[in-house]
Amino acid sequence: MPIRASTFVQDHLRPAAVSAGVVLAKGQRFGLHNLRHNLSTWLVNKGKVDPKTVQGMLRHSDIRTTMNLYTQDDRDEKQAAQGAFLSVVGLGSRLVQ
Repeated sequence: MPIRASTFVQDHLRPAAVSAGVVLAKGQRFGLHNLRHNLSTWLVNKGKVDPKTVQGMLRHSDIRTTMNLYTQDDRDEKQAAQGAFLSVVGLGSRLVQ
């Protein structure tokens, strides 16, 4: 018997997200569509996949949809870039916030 998407989300996806440490704001929904956003962000930032390839995978007609709506910036990469800049300007490895 096929499983309904809502049942899958409630019984499997949400508990897995909580177990993985995904923090949801009060009242924030979490469902299958969130996985598209997570996939896009992970592929571009951690997987180093070309954004045009991700655009094709998500079937977006416009790269701006992929990059502006689906792909979030990577905090680790942002901190590394800021740290590299501080090193170049002679401020060493000061904590970047």
